[in-house]
Amino acid sequence: MKFHIYTDGGYFEKHDIGGWGLVIFENDKEVYRDSGWQKQTSSLEMELVAAHKALEQVDKLSSHHSSPCKTLYTDSRIIIEGLTQKYAIWCENQWRVKSGKTVAYKELWQALSKLTEQQKVTWQWVKGHNGNLGNTIADNLAREAVTKRNI
Repeated sequence: MKFHIYTDGGYFEKHDIGGWGLVIFENDKEVYRDSGWQKQTSSLEMELVAAHKALEQVDKLSSHHSSPCKTLYTDSRIIIEGLTQKYAIWCENQWRVKSGKTVAYKELWQALSKLTEQQKVTWQWVKGHNGNLGNTIADNLAREAVTKRNI
């Protein structure tokens, strides 16, 4: 049993709206897709929201399977570096960055880390806008969430 999860988020400055999208494949068959939008946000927040929502859904989808393999693909190096390299440092520093400010989106980082650990998710970077089907779907869903919202 394998889950391949693709997420993407983006921010559209002109409208001050962000969008996120996700698509989940189970054994190479698409089983779920979702998207949404939010005002006054950022690309990073939308990337975090997409990944968080995807892992919440995978948790529901995989509850009847024993230890399925889960890989989450993202074109956001910031998310991967945050979870794999910076997270422990942030914890040690009481969630403060060098300037003394609180890490942006602390609660989302914490929730995403918890889901990653609980589900034993492997994170994989994928180059965006490079013809990868899952990434293309997630990107299109994020964009459509914003454009359809404005119609």
